Amino acid sequence: MIFFGCAKIEEPSGQIENNETLPDQEIWGGKIEITENGRLQSIIHAGYIQTFEKKQVTLFDSGVTVDFFNTQGKHSSVLTSARAKIEEKLNLFLAMGDVVVVSDSGEVLRTERLYWDKDTKRVHSDTLVILTTEMDSLRGYNFESDQNLSSWTIENPTGHTMRRRE
Repeated sequence: MIFFGCAKIEEPSGQIENNETLPDQEIWGGKIEITENGRLQSIIHAGYIQTFEKKQVTLFDSGVTVDFFNTQGKHSSVLTSARAKIEEKLNLFLAMGDVVVVSDSGEVLRTERLYWDKDTKRVHSDTLVILTTEMDSLRGYNFESDQNLSSWTIENPTGHTMRRRE
């Protein structure tokens, strides 16, 4: 038996997205390893990852954890944030939202926005930071440090320190 009939086909509601706004890749519960000359620099875990190849941008969302490794390949610190972004053209990683960095030696940094420069292996923040070390509990702005938080500067610091002035 063959049936013929007519039906009204409705157009989908809403706008159809432009291919430029759609990611080239999507990963749920993903992990990305960043290496340089075969040496592991960092491992990024995120609940959701989007890659945009033309823009050379990768977006991380739904909880981000980054393990950093020093030049000898040993774990040096861990960063957690709500979301993050990699700008490949700039070799820049940006963590955003409830950013916490804990070094393996015990320093803890809290801020809302933190940049990591892959080339210089340095982190900096242009927002309020709270830094806690064995000797310090400081708040300030324009924080800059190596990625394991062992050598840092902070502008307009307030808080407590047990360091002596030299």
